[in-house]
Amino acid sequence: MFIKSEHKRLPYQMMIFDEVAKTGSFTKAAEALGHTKSAVSQYISQLEADLGVRLLNRSTRRLNLTSAGQQLARRSEQLVSMLSVSVEEVVSQVAAPQGRLAITAPLAFDTGLVTPLIAELLREYPKLEPELTFTDERLDLLTHKLDLAISVGMQKDSSYHAILLGHISSILVASPEFIARHGTISPETLPQLPLITLPWQQGKTKVEKKNNSLALTSTAVVKINTSLGAMSAAINGLGVALVPKILVNQAISDGRLQQVLPDYNGEHRQVYALHSYQQQLPLVIRLLVERLKLRFALPL
Repeated sequence: MFIKSEHKRLPYQMMIFDEVAKTGSFTKAAEALGHTKSAVSQYISQLEADLGVRLLNRSTRRLNLTSAGQQLARRSEQLVSMLSVSVEEVVSQVAAPQGRLAITAPLAFDTGLVTPLIAELLREYPKLEPELTFTDERLDLLTHKLDLAISVGMQKDSSYHAILLGHISSILVASPEFIARHGTISPETLPQLPLITLPWQQGKTKVEKKNNSLALTSTAVVKINTSLGAMSAAINGLGVALVPKILVNQAISDGRLQQVLPDYNGEHRQVYALHSYQQQLPLVIRLLVERLKLRFALPL
């Protein structure tokens, strides 16, 4: 049980533990924190004694986190991050973020994701000057002078830092008129129907149902270069499309689209925020990243 009067030292102990966990060394942690090595070691020993668990396995060569140590390391990192944001938020009341904020993101992330979050930040920091570029093309941060690039899928090797925001999944959809015209759609009839495909789907694209997979093939293919275009094509009855669920939720709710073969889903793809900052991220970027993480944690 956490009792404030008995755990007065805990926040600072956790901050020191965070540095030890990140550097893997008492010596490096001491250098970063301005302590002696023996002082850092004593703080960690006190923390272990206060919690009644071993957090580190010590050897002459390296430090290894125990299972309890790994769990506390995650919480310590969150604590340090929260404290840092809290301090900057207070300071920002005097020196509020302002000026250019350049972001690129896929077209599918415009209306339901990025733009509403930017609107929130603008209400908090009205002197910001957002420059938003929505495109399914991956733009280079330095070439286009961007602060942040939101990208879907595996990242190519680069010198940029990638922060995992969450995951998205894709579903099969078609318009009610298309379904009425072609009848009930089944795994057997799907290959006989027009299929709307995106550039990254023109290959061995599959949808999965537990242990079963279904290849998306058709003799009639409509090729579209953007997810928004694929959604529009599906709404207008051109065929069946496999598109991000986050993009078509509203169209399904208002009846313009229906999910087809709901037991089947496309692959879950990772979504990243890329940046080129070498030190700590500016407050407004960190706030946006944290809010994006929270949004992706919700059902999409």
